[in-house]
Amino acid sequence: MWRKWIRILPVIAALALSLTLTSAAPAAEKVILTQPVDSLSFFPIYVGRIKGFFKEEGLELDVKATAGGGPHLTAVLAGKAEFTASPGTYQLNALNSGKRAIGFVDLLRRNIIGMVIHKDAAKKAGIKDGMPLMDKVKRAKGLKVGVTRPGALTDVLARNLLGRAGMKVPADVRILAVGGGGTMLPAFKNRKIDIFTISTPHPERMLSQGLGIWFVNWAAGEDKAIKEFMMTAVMATPKLMKERPKLVKRMARAVMKSQNYIQKTSIDQLTKDMTPFFGKRVTPEALRISVATVKGAVNPTGVMTDEAVQTTFNIMKSGGKLKNLKSVKRSDVWTDDFLK
Repeated sequence: MWRKWIRILPVIAALALSLTLTSAAPAAEKVILTQPVDSLSFFPIYVGRIKGFFKEEGLELDVKATAGGGPHLTAVLAGKAEFTASPGTYQLNALNSGKRAIGFVDLLRRNIIGMVIHKDAAKKAGIKDGMPLMDKVKRAKGLKVGVTRPGALTDVLARNLLGRAGMKVPADVRILAVGGGGTMLPAFKNRKIDIFTISTPHPERMLSQGLGIWFVNWAAGEDKAIKEFMMTAVMATPKLMKERPKLVKRMARAVMKSQNYIQKTSIDQLTKDMTPFFGKRVTPEALRISVATVKGAVNPTGVMTDEAVQTTFNIMKSGGKLKNLKSVKRSDVWTDDFLK
């Protein structure tokens, strides 16, 4: 009898260990994260998806891109999504309306949106590579500028740049909302717009095809008025942070794993990581250039700075927005609690 038990005991022990390990593994929790468009503006989110960092934190991430800014944040404020990866301009617009979304991991600390002008429009207007930025902008009179949506970050930046050069919309320049890259780039190719405004890697796509030249490359520091910026951060509502702090903490850990991975990984490997997401639409050369650009903009600490908040606020305020806000403090839009 005892020999029988000797044979059975290892099986029982193995089964018990298996059950213990299974119960110890966190159950995958489905959460929704929204973002305005499919773009490398949200580079760390794509990295986390391809490298499994969200799964490591027990999160089954459902990413929904909304083809332009606005609806992505509305979904979070309405409780239809837990998180958003968003430019800070939408966050400030919401605050102006009395609604709060709080950032807890800063993804990119520099503006990586760019504007590309069609080569034919540039030739006609006398705009050339290397020309001082304001000279280029002043020569854009009569042109059509494409942005994603009215009030989107692309719209805010285009209007701010034009305004600083004394250009009036629509008297001097028309601004047209044409959606995300899937509709904006065809509009550019078909000359429905002369200049388009969107984040990397889409400008690099048109540049690599020889269809246009840079109108402004913010990521390269061409515009000295914009250094640190509320480019993109992961946000949630104060309600979710209060009721589900452990969930928010898991999200923060997953995103910071992405940030750390990006810092220590080569551009070639990061380009390979992004190929499943962008490889069908972007040439290898353009994608590599884009990845190099964005890697330099990733915030290694994940912490938003006061300068970024104030620069973004001032740009929006000068454009006639945020009429209900006299000032904004970092604590109005940010918390460090989940990075500790």
